[in-house]
Amino acid sequence: GLLGGTMPGADEAAAMRQLLEYLDDPRFDRVVVDTAPTGHTLRLLQLPEIMDSMLGRVMKLRQRFSGMMDGIKGMFGGGDDDPDPSADLEELRERIERLRAVLRDPAKTDFRVVMIPEEMSVVESQRLVARLDEFGIPVDTLVVNRVMEGVGDVTGGDGPEIDPDWVVEPNPDTCEFCARRWEVQQNALREATDLFRGREVKRVPLLANEVRGEAALRVVAACLN
Repeated sequence: GLLGGTMPGADEAAAMRQLLEYLDDPRFDRVVVDTAPTGHTLRLLQLPEIMDSMLGRVMKLRQRFSGMMDGIKGMFGGGDDDPDPSADLEELRERIERLRAVLRDPAKTDFRVVMIPEEMSVVESQRLVARLDEFGIPVDTLVVNRVMEGVGDVTGGDGPEIDPDWVVEPNPDTCEFCARRWEVQQNALREATDLFRGREVKRVPLLANEVRGEAALRVVAACLN
């Protein structure tokens, strides 16, 4: 039916509400949000602006028709002690404004854009960063994932000891496929470095095994430090 289904933006609104709950929870020092692909992320970040605009219109409409509604309630014996929804709308507007302030505060928010070393991914990341700049959301660091480099090359030798059983580094000197992929990646890395000049671009190597467990996470953390 016309009113059936999920209201547009309901999922994003639920995510924003949960984020606010986590921000208010004293158990957490940091809240890490693993966002969806670019399109979904932009819709999520647009929600405070959209909701603020919608609330403004709703409140104006209510003010415009409040006299008419009071007259109708009087005709049918409605009392003056009916709950006023304006207070709830104003509280929601304050929560939206607070969330918007948190997202724009570089002391509280660090949005890290993750890409892979391919031209299309770099271009999409450039579009995302441009929109984040429009929203006023700070982006100081970008991460290029799955780079065909050794962990030591990425960390400068300062990383943790690597278990050779689960780290196998591609060798472009003996593998033609690796050599071709490395050439593609080098071009993408150069493009990313040029496009995001003034921001830090970090690299995470392509690992042979799935990144699960403390040992693997320590390797990734060393690359991001």
